[in-house]
Amino acid sequence: MAAPPLLAVALVSAAALAYEILLMRLFSINLWHHFAYMIISLALLGWGASGALLTLLPGAAAPRRFAPVFCASAALFGLTAVGSFVLAQRVPFNPLELLWDPRQPLHLFAVYLLLLLPFLCAGACICLALARFRSALARIYSVDILGAGAGSLG
Repeated sequence: MAAPPLLAVALVSAAALAYEILLMRLFSINLWHHFAYMIISLALLGWGASGALLTLLPGAAAPRRFAPVFCASAALFGLTAVGSFVLAQRVPFNPLELLWDPRQPLHLFAVYLLLLLPFLCAGACICLALARFRSALARIYSVDILGAGAGSLG
């Protein structure tokens, strides 16, 4: 049996937490600080949705499919982290108009969906590793937490 990708899990976890903190800081500058805390719920939704998605696709963690799906999820995290932020900046969301412009909640929803994608991909990496290497759950979870801590400090 192959060894679990501990370093990759730690790096993805670190990058995801660092990205989350970066988004919180950017949102507190670009938008009101109220919307900065939206990023926490967005990240949690992405991680949870990835688990639900992988439950619906149980073959993704199969031994022969694990490596390509894991690598694709990690690569998509990197691409969507940049791409979704750039696209979200193009959405004409203005919090000052939220109460009287009926399109603003839709714009906010579009921003929310765009910024959800990187966390969905990062969560898929961690969930895949946990599903594939069930005998090493404690080690995978440990490096996930260590990576998240390092990303938060970074």
